[in-house]
Amino acid sequence: MSEPLLSIGTFSRAASLSVKTLRAYHAQGLLTPAAVDPETGFRRYAAGQLADAAAIRRLRELEVPLADVATILAARDPEVTAATLARHADQMRERARRVEQIVHDLHAAPPESWTPPRLVELPAASAVAVTGVVRDSTYDAFLVGAYGRLEQACQDAGVEITGPASALYDAELLDDAEQEVTAYFTVRADASPAGTTLLRLPPVTAAVVTHVGDHETLPDTYRLLGTWVAHHGTPSGQPLREAYVTSDSDGVPPSAYQTDIVWPLIPRKDTP
Repeated sequence: MSEPLLSIGTFSRAASLSVKTLRAYHAQGLLTPAAVDPETGFRRYAAGQLADAAAIRRLRELEVPLADVATILAARDPEVTAATLARHADQMRERARRVEQIVHDLHAAPPESWTPPRLVELPAASAVAVTGVVRDSTYDAFLVGAYGRLEQACQDAGVEITGPASALYDAELLDDAEQEVTAYFTVRADASPAGTTLLRLPPVTAAVVTHVGDHETLPDTYRLLGTWVAHHGTPSGQPLREAYVTSDSDGVPPSAYQTDIVWPLIPRKDTP
């Protein structure tokens, strides 16, 4: 059975790399799609390429030049990695250790900080929400502010909150710099409190995984969930959901955070 292929949009979300960036990496020969439609130009990626995408993303986070990234990926050799990074200044030496670990772990077993994906039927629900366009460095500030605003609005209006702090994210990661985020709480209400929006969340079939640990490592869990989705269904195109089941507001350390990632999909008939 051939390896399943993902559209560039689905691959972008699973890899935590924007469509714009993936197109640039294709043009540079750094991450070439598994297939390109000769008539439409649509790019499709193999699920196995998510490992290389993860390595590229992590190396670029460390500001490793693209030429050096290409060298590291081509060699897949810790010695080559060390020799390449040795050209960097002293402040890069600590980063080099992390890069070598990333390359070493490309095909390692999944981390223990996640539960196996499960197929879940989620019922329709009402939610009060606040939406904003958020940059990477302002996610925490936006979400903390939004949830504080929503909690106060619900309290003032006597609206019962029925679920954990949650958020909606686009099914495709279109831009590295910013994306639209909708922070929400599910509620028992027919109208939205002042300053909020009432959402009608539709029923969905979704692949769900629980990420355990701080939010810095969420992209690794997205990669693992994206691989599972590629083998067991077709993404429905509906927004992804994150439910912050346990977070700093519960008085626990980052290592004990629990985040449910919910990826709506159309499952294959043989999916357990």
